[in-house]
Amino acid sequence: MKKLLLIATMAVMAIGAWAQSASDYGIVMEQPAGELKTYDRAGYAYYYSGEYIRRGAQTGTIDIVFGENNKVYFKQPLSKLEINSWIEGTLSEDGKTITVPMGQNVAYDAEVNQVITLAVLDYDEDYEEFEVRNNVHELQFSVTDEKISLVGTSTYVVFGAVYADSREWAGYADYNSVYTPTTQADDVLVELPAGVETQVYTFEANGYDGTEFKYNVNVGVDNNDVYIQGLFSDVPQSWIKGTRNGNTVTFAQDQYIGQVAGKPNYMAGGQTNASGQKDICDFVLNYDEATDTYTNVTDYLVQNTTKGVIYYVQAFSNIVITRDENDGAYTIPYNEGFDTQAAFSEFTIINANNDGSTWTYGGSVSQNVTYQWNTNNAADDWLITPPIIMDSDIEYELGIDAKASGYPERFEIMIGSEPTIEAMTTTIIPAVVVDGYELTHHTGRFSVPASKNSGKFYIGIHAISDADQFVLSLDNLSIVATGPSAISNINADKAQDNNYYDLMGRKYESRTNLPAGIYIHAGKKVIVK
Repeated sequence: MKKLLLIATMAVMAIGAWAQSASDYGIVMEQPAGELKTYDRAGYAYYYSGEYIRRGAQTGTIDIVFGENNKVYFKQPLSKLEINSWIEGTLSEDGKTITVPMGQNVAYDAEVNQVITLAVLDYDEDYEEFEVRNNVHELQFSVTDEKISLVGTSTYVVFGAVYADSREWAGYADYNSVYTPTTQADDVLVELPAGVETQVYTFEANGYDGTEFKYNVNVGVDNNDVYIQGLFSDVPQSWIKGTRNGNTVTFAQDQYIGQVAGKPNYMAGGQTNASGQKDICDFVLNYDEATDTYTNVTDYLVQNTTKGVIYYVQAFSNIVITRDENDGAYTIPYNEGFDTQAAFSEFTIINANNDGSTWTYGGSVSQNVTYQWNTNNAADDWLITPPIIMDSDIEYELGIDAKASGYPERFEIMIGSEPTIEAMTTTIIPAVVVDGYELTHHTGRFSVPASKNSGKFYIGIHAISDADQFVLSLDNLSIVATGPSAISNINADKAQDNNYYDLMGRKYESRTNLPAGIYIHAGKKVIVK
């Protein structure tokens, strides 16, 4: 790529090096006099990443100063050129247009003695080349109370930076820019009002690539306000708020849902327009009271990294949100691969020795859970599952994969009727030592505690490694039914049980119309053909 070396140099150079000779080239580094206003950036940008031209969303904010004599000044006018220089424009007498002359210098690279200046360019997508429009000497922004918008740009006509001497693209360009006034309330998380009860619903949807998603979310209703928590795996604790009108619930676009990787993220809707592009919009659900189910009216639900345009981390379609009759409890068979932060967030973490070292999510790459060592203290940390519905008449088998990282680690697994240490009274897997770098599979058979015949139970994984070890990693937790409880040691009461059980532990009160298969009846195997 032409100028790639120069661009790499620019990316790492300190601002002081730019500013040192800025005055020699008319580059304005000090804030001009006037009223300063801050706007949220939206729109798109071209930039280099590695050896390739990338297209992405504009993010962050832009400072604009409104000075005397209708002068307007933009700080860091190109979103990806992170140099705090200012350029000048002129506000029209009617206040509806800002005109910005091209050819203003915005940066200087002392190492290669190159000045970077503003220009309008044409982009040739086939050849991945930018060419200056030498006959275009200014750009305009339209101005309203709600926003300032760059006029006349598109995917193929951009507002960019070039080297003053060669007129070659310098690696930065924006188009379809929209600046909206920043208000502090914009980036405040939605809170569920005090006293509003919530219920667990099952969220099912397809990702943008067709991947199927299914997990629990919380829904709270306060008169006509509807709150939903847990839609996005990166921010599982965040709520969004909608307003119900008849059978529809509308969630305003650009609701702040929290920081992800140090950058603000927002909820929005996405709708496909006539050109096949996706426009940002409010997100609308239809509510069916008879089935207590929400389905999407808007094409997409989007986890967005900016405002005003679609630039998403997650995008869901074919959305169905249905009331969970088990109130968030899972059923057997139960499988958890810790694929997302949202899955991990459903677990209860108890750092019993309160030493700052405990269970954490391994991340989107490793997709597991880990206990990180403590130099002074042995591990005493619990990872407790969400509720799982189990029956005392059934025997179950638990499986889990574990590995160490060069030092021996230890854990044990127990079951209880509450997600507390005190409730963990029955052992499933006694203390086991893990000392290999590769995952090893561990299993344990169990029945639920006799004190509670059936209902919701919790599996507690207890890290008990010695002090000053390293990392214990767990993955692929599963629970399956293996048959009626204690089949291998049927007692007199069980022998008198007149029910039939299949090998998954499901109970049938009569042999009538049983599907073909193997069953347990009165302590003996029965074959139904």
